[in-house]
Amino acid sequence: MGMFSAQFGDRLRTLSHGAIFLTILVLALIHLRPVVEPFIIAVFIYFLLAPGAHWLNDRGMPLFAAYVLVVTSLAGLFILVGMWLYQDLSTFLEGVPEYSAKLDELIAKWEGETILGFTISFEGLNVSSSQLESTVLSLFGEISSFASLMLTVFVFLVFIILEAETLPKRLAAAYPSDIEENLKDILTDIGEGVYRYVILKTAVSFGAGVVTAIILIAMGIPGWLLWSMLTFLLSYVPYIGSLVALIPPAILGFLLLEPTSAVLLVVLLIVKEQIWGQFIENKLFGSSLDISPIVLLLVTAFWFWMWGIMGMILAVPMAVIVKIILSNIPETRPISILLSERAPVTEEE
Repeated sequence: MGMFSAQFGDRLRTLSHGAIFLTILVLALIHLRPVVEPFIIAVFIYFLLAPGAHWLNDRGMPLFAAYVLVVTSLAGLFILVGMWLYQDLSTFLEGVPEYSAKLDELIAKWEGETILGFTISFEGLNVSSSQLESTVLSLFGEISSFASLMLTVFVFLVFIILEAETLPKRLAAAYPSDIEENLKDILTDIGEGVYRYVILKTAVSFGAGVVTAIILIAMGIPGWLLWSMLTFLLSYVPYIGSLVALIPPAILGFLLLEPTSAVLLVVLLIVKEQIWGQFIENKLFGSSLDISPIVLLLVTAFWFWMWGIMGMILAVPMAVIVKIILSNIPETRPISILLSERAPVTEEE
């Protein structure tokens, strides 16, 4: 009985300490967002760039020069895509009056029609050109604000690269061997988990964005770069992100194309989503994440509440890091098991 009480007391203390730490962490993430957000983005960019830098280093290029090359290449690509995106957005906004007029025609055509016993009514719905423009601008407002963060992200990235190359040696000198090994295992697991997620998810998201662009160009949908970029970014959001990205081009398809072509466009986008989101992504990832879908949805909703679209994009890799840390600490390993998609396999099984 005494042993049970001691174990219960230890678990209760762990839960209470965890709740206090989580409360402080959430308050810090909310109030210190201008500092924490660019740092987290820089960490994930580091995981994306590190394999390329080490690949160049293995082939004779000095490590510092390799990092300079990959960071400069990424910055140049970001600037090029940003300029292209701005031009495409400007062109799309010029056609907003036409899209608004076609939407009014579509509403007038279907007003009062009866389908399966239900009468269609758009009473009270009034969409003007200015409203469409503000909607598009607000949709990409967070992307624009993200672009303004890149200078801060670059500064953090430089220091993260310098720290990452010296941190293992300092850890080995600072901690005893038993603590060092445990800490080294945790850092290795985090690095492998986040690296795998960032690399594969970026590849899948990029592929989905490219296929979306090809479909939209072939069907003559304006703003194809905007919607393919939206597909690329929202593909990081589990389950719902890619589906949300289908809505704007689908609406434009029904406004600008013949009904048959519009239906074909929607079918192609849905098939593309199923192939990339269900088959290819599952084939690449397998069960490596091992996080409950309910947990992922709750985490995504929580990060969206805190940081908006950027929070949704960062939600899953942050969940991966937290679960790895919890699984490597004996006191919190039960929490990690509860967050998993499947129960761990025992030796008897």
